[in-house]
Amino acid sequence: MPESRGRERTAVRAGRVRVALGLVGLLAGFYVPALQPYWWGFVAYAVLALLLQWVITHRFSRTTKRAVMMGVVDMGFMSFIVQQLGSVTNVLPLMYVAVPVLYATTTSRRRISLIVSGVGVGLYALMVLLELLEAIPYAPASPGSELPEPSTMLISVLLVGVATFVTATLTTQLIAALGSANTRLRDLSQHDELTGLYNRRYVLRRLGHELARLERTPGDLTVAMVDLDGFKRVNDEEGHDAGDAVLRAVAGALLTATRKADAVARYGGDEFTLLLPDTAVEGVAAVGERILDHARSAARSVCPGIPVSASIGTTQVRAGDDPAEVLRRADEQLYAAKRAGGDRIEVG
Repeated sequence: MPESRGRERTAVRAGRVRVALGLVGLLAGFYVPALQPYWWGFVAYAVLALLLQWVITHRFSRTTKRAVMMGVVDMGFMSFIVQQLGSVTNVLPLMYVAVPVLYATTTSRRRISLIVSGVGVGLYALMVLLELLEAIPYAPASPGSELPEPSTMLISVLLVGVATFVTATLTTQLIAALGSANTRLRDLSQHDELTGLYNRRYVLRRLGHELARLERTPGDLTVAMVDLDGFKRVNDEEGHDAGDAVLRAVAGALLTATRKADAVARYGGDEFTLLLPDTAVEGVAAVGERILDHARSAARSVCPGIPVSASIGTTQVRAGDDPAEVLRRADEQLYAAKRAGGDRIEVG
């Protein structure tokens, strides 16, 4: 699915950012005086980021497993930095909020973001507990730092936990809302509002893709233009609401008469375009007759007093065609059908 491929590409980009941050941290470990005694930690993270990124990308197909493993590494390295520089007496604990946001934006999955948040908060709470028990030193890379009051440290754990989980939840909700809005906009951009069929923009793009596919893998593709006969009388005598109802009914009939693999679009006004993959010249007549029958019946069910039929012009895609040329030929056949009296199909 395109959305899944997009998430995968975003996760790969996030992995590259992770590796870059590891290399930046490596430079900091060598050039920041307070961190120089711990250069080995930055080296370990940079190497581990490279190795783990390769392993995760090549060995795990599920985005959830990849993200959780990356999150454990990121939170572990971040906890190391926070512990060395001071777990409570500076703003470094706010870094725990940043990593879940990264995973929320790269995966768009609330579960992953919350798991990574839980890993980070758990590591932070464990670190603070060990400092309170004096099992590990407090801020060894910051000489002169004193261990805060236990109440201060416990409040810090509570605040970090709440801020991390709330931020992760809100970020994933925002990303999901934006994703839904983008999907809706994309749907509106390629569908006709009145009939629900694809629109002209979509069919032109789809035709270009189909032509490119046929260049790679030869096959059959028929393009049909459909225009309603007698439709103007409906608008003139019954009004535009009746005309809209006829267009919607015919649109449904076209979908019924075609396959799921076919593309049915409203090209404009009372004209429709159909892309029929894997349909050769021999099969076009049968498809056209079926479309004519369905179109007549649909129009009659809405406006029985006015006879409405359809004219169809078809063309077979040829080697070297471009979308404009294909549609021109189909249009010529359409008007040949109308000149011949309508309610018929002309095969080109």
